[in-house]
Amino acid sequence: MSATTAIRRFLAVRRHATTTVHGLLADQRGFSLPDLMLAVAILAIIITATMVLQQQSQQAYLLGSNRVETQQNARVALDLLTRELRSATSLTTINSNGGNPDITFVDQTGVTVRYCWSSSTTGCVSTGTRSSLVRIYNGTAGVLIGGVNAMAFTFYNSSTATYTGTTVGNVYAVRATLTTKTEESVSSGMPGDQRATMECTVQLRAKLS
Repeated sequence: MSATTAIRRFLAVRRHATTTVHGLLADQRGFSLPDLMLAVAILAIIITATMVLQQQSQQAYLLGSNRVETQQNARVALDLLTRELRSATSLTTINSNGGNPDITFVDQTGVTVRYCWSSSTTGCVSTGTRSSLVRIYNGTAGVLIGGVNAMAFTFYNSSTATYTGTTVGNVYAVRATLTTKTEESVSSGMPGDQRATMECTVQLRAKLS
């Protein structure tokens, strides 16, 4: 085969390929307006469904995490209060749930301990919005937990009847009730607005005086 013949064949093959490509391109039609509208509608449905799913997942996470937080706060506070009350050697002052929930006692080491529901982080203050469980240990105040929505002490005498007086010698058992919420700022009714109410009853070791 001569060089001229080879060149002619190459050019022929190239023309054929070019013609084929042009034919294919010429046969392609663009999207019509209904096609575009259908594609946009499908895309909008997919995006909306994804956003709804993401929002529900976020709400479920907030619901679960805030519920755990509120329950854990109440449990930690009541565990410490229960442990210290059981080891108390004497009560000093009491205030039932009819007024400001407050209890003061002396633990087994001789240290005075006081629990109160307070609007301050440095002491027992009943005015204003109370949101902290304050523990005063040997004169030093500290917030045990925040986000306290309600608190109450109920005292019982030797006949297991509710005692509403102030004579510490008549108290044989103490029930503490604590309602907590998340410490974050959450609007009422939102998924993160979780509340947990827990209580414990402590039978004192002996008749305290």
